[in-house]
Amino acid sequence: MAQNMTKSFTCQCERVFTDEALMKQLEKEKFDVGIAEAFNICGLGVFELAKIPASIATFSGVHMDSVAEAIGEPITPSYVPGAMSVAGDRMNIVDRLKNVLDVVFGRKFFINIFDSEVEAFRKKFGPEFKGYEQLIAESSYVLTNSNPYLDYPRPMLHKTVPIGGVAVSIDPKKNKLSAEWDAVLNQRNTTVLVSFGSVAKAIYMPDEYKNTLLKVFESMPDTTFIMKYEEEGSKMADHLPNVHLSTWFPQNALLADPRITAFVTHGGLGSTTELAHQGKPAILIPIFADQPRNAHMLAKHGGGIVLTKFDLESPTKLRDSLLTIFNDASYARNAKRLSEMLLNQPISAKQLLIRHSEFAAKWVFILCTVLSGLAKLTFSLSAPNLCKKDAPNAFLRRKASNAYNPLQNGAFAELLKRDSYSARCGEAIPQTNPR
Repeated sequence: MAQNMTKSFTCQCERVFTDEALMKQLEKEKFDVGIAEAFNICGLGVFELAKIPASIATFSGVHMDSVAEAIGEPITPSYVPGAMSVAGDRMNIVDRLKNVLDVVFGRKFFINIFDSEVEAFRKKFGPEFKGYEQLIAESSYVLTNSNPYLDYPRPMLHKTVPIGGVAVSIDPKKNKLSAEWDAVLNQRNTTVLVSFGSVAKAIYMPDEYKNTLLKVFESMPDTTFIMKYEEEGSKMADHLPNVHLSTWFPQNALLADPRITAFVTHGGLGSTTELAHQGKPAILIPIFADQPRNAHMLAKHGGGIVLTKFDLESPTKLRDSLLTIFNDASYARNAKRLSEMLLNQPISAKQLLIRHSEFAAKWVFILCTVLSGLAKLTFSLSAPNLCKKDAPNAFLRRKASNAYNPLQNGAFAELLKRDSYSARCGEAIPQTNPR
């Protein structure tokens, strides 16, 4: 799968940068800043070709270790769960070993994609085309889909800006439900939403797991269950009057409604973030990828119970977990508390996104603290030394470690050759992009 994804991303990237008409149009537009997903580095490479002076890297998941490493942030699997971790941040020695392996293999997965795309760029534009480390390191900011009040704490540079929840609507006017959904929610005093996301579809769930869900629904006739099930006109639950199957439903609007009692979810980051903002207790049943990490992250706040997909082999654990949430008011109370905290954070995710994007568009800069962050991984230099006038010579006087040396790919060498280096180190340079 990893090889197929690498080939797919590289092929798509080549289609973009070999489209001469598109590339000329991008350059002609004279954009002030480009924003690109860092799941691969194609967008950042295209910005380089289009001569866009400032770039922002984004990631639709939590902070990615390969990106964090490229901008100079430490990777600490001993106490920070990796993106694919199956445990929380309270790890025993076995959990830590698993976390290290998750981080190592996850980093390798993304770097293979990065390297393949860089090779494609260099094949067409020459060997001097920037490596992925430099493209990422020179981004003005890295926007992540995490939230500091929801996610696990980790050491970060101010270059990293967490904007998790930026797309979650909390406006009652936008979350207004149709008459059809309003009628469903009025049927019983307790209503549970069930969804396993859009990637691993419920119609492909093993029959054993489907039967478990139906048995749980049948055993709780006083509770309405709304389940996302992707088969149009399915008769799977026709014998259960308290079950409503739908190929799609307005998840965020339903979660915002006070008549929803709990959410049974796969723990995708989008669902987890909506759930946290709307303040509903949850049963989290992760399936793959980052979902186990997200599930434990939310449960840490006291508003959720984590099960495994193998717990669906029998109805006992799911039913007991639902009853626990119904009867123990602390789950709803903790979920509500987390929601209120997220809705009242000092600076909203939307403000962070807008202000940092506008700032990057106005000023072309590579901050001195970013350079010091990278140097910490490779040189025996403190941050203040990098801001002195002899900083370029200081780089060359120190012996680099073998762990990770940006000088080998020319990332720092390119910076040191620029006439504006000392100005970049000491102050931001205003954007002068003529129109």
